Amino acid sequence: MKTLYILSIMLFFTLFASAQNEEDALKFSRIFPYGTARSAAMGGAFGALGGDLSTLSTNPGGIGVFRKSEVSFTSMLDFAHAKTNGFDYEKNMYLLGDLGFVLSFSPRSDKWKNINFGFNYTNLNNFNRNIYQGNFISKGSSLLDVWKNEADGTIREGLNPFTTSLAYDAYLLNLSKGSSDQYDIPIDSTNSMEELKYTRERGYQAEYAISVGANYDDKFYFGVTLGIQSLHFKSFSYYTEWLYGDNINSKLKGFTLEQEFTSSGTGVNFKVGMIYRPIPAIRIGVAVHTPTYYNIDAYALNWVSSEFVELPFEGADPSKEFKYGNGAHTNFEYKLKTPWRVMGSVATVIGQKAIISADYEYVDYSATKFTNNGSNNEYMATNNAIKTIYKGTHNFRVGAEYRFNSIFCLRGGYNYLASPYSKGEMNEKNKIQTISGGAGLNLGVFYADLAYLHKSSKINGLFYYYETEDVTISSPEFQTKFKDNEFRLTVGLRF
Repeated sequence: MKTLYILSIMLFFTLFASAQNEEDALKFSRIFPYGTARSAAMGGAFGALGGDLSTLSTNPGGIGVFRKSEVSFTSMLDFAHAKTNGFDYEKNMYLLGDLGFVLSFSPRSDKWKNINFGFNYTNLNNFNRNIYQGNFISKGSSLLDVWKNEADGTIREGLNPFTTSLAYDAYLLNLSKGSSDQYDIPIDSTNSMEELKYTRERGYQAEYAISVGANYDDKFYFGVTLGIQSLHFKSFSYYTEWLYGDNINSKLKGFTLEQEFTSSGTGVNFKVGMIYRPIPAIRIGVAVHTPTYYNIDAYALNWVSSEFVELPFEGADPSKEFKYGNGAHTNFEYKLKTPWRVMGSVATVIGQKAIISADYEYVDYSATKFTNNGSNNEYMATNNAIKTIYKGTHNFRVGAEYRFNSIFCLRGGYNYLASPYSKGEMNEKNKIQTISGGAGLNLGVFYADLAYLHKSSKINGLFYYYETEDVTISSPEFQTKFKDNEFRLTVGLRF
């Protein structure tokens, strides 16, 4: 089975009510909980350290490390680049990265040092980006060929209302003479098509973490977190094909498929974690995250339009200047279950001067699952594709900090997210790497941290792909490279 990455929404759906695909499952499951600037500067490798608000969403055992109450605010500035075929599009934005507090209480006990309660908001995913993929010349294949193959054998009234029916209304499909279920398209195998797509994505994924934890004898730190996640995603894209070349034997000039998709939802998860300090210089952390169970409301729109140089077919409407089009939209609801997560961490503190830490995380993306509220399982095919396309991943984070004195320190880190794609898939090498660094000022009651992150990845894709036992239709393959340059600033108070 050949599976592909198609940016944003697929160019065609079998049923719009089950329009969620395997890429949406990955989009909403592959998170980046960097949190505060200190954690981000150290690559997010804080699972065995604790004492930072970011750990409420990674290893809740870290809340037990706090010895004082604390409040902090993290702002982030992101410069996102997407480059395809020489086109480099940028999207700059300011976002809230992290905001929260911890209240620390000291019980009257020799062994129980602290009991702490915390609340924290953290940004898990930033969906804001602009992507332009253009100047691809295809000869002998077109999205029109896909629509024709989907439509053949289906009477007009049975065409898909969100794809082939819209193409029919735009005169991109027309019943063959004397047939009730075979269709013609206004191009042939001699025509070359210039294909391009523009995608604009907006939105975020965030978590509100409610945590409680404790410190037992300065050796065991443990905690639990109730995570309430909020998801907001909106995408607009247009895909166009225009006849290319000097000798064009077609009445068609070109056509456009526009798509809008929005989804908003709320999810719930539970996390438990602990940190063990066998000797003062060593810390070991373990955490387990349940799946996040989402309820999501979605809206989707398809619009197909065309432009001809003359009347496209006999009987076509001549009154619209040879420009035609129609659209269809729908609202629907669905459920999403993300994968379990298991984390192991180790850190060493060297003479109160230096810290070296490392995290390991296992996530099985093939366990992601869509369901719906109805009695029919509309997502069976999608869930089977998820099991085939994705696999378990081994992710790693390392970080270091060096204190020059009680006031100033420098930090660095590296974060590696392995590819979630199975061997043999087009994007089996789709790793995401982040290099980070930063500095911190500790003035006692007040502190400030600054971090810089450079995140990079690349992914291959096709505009369309159609395969049966008898025919395979494919657009030219392209590669998009993503680069994010991000700055985080945290200011906080201890009391």
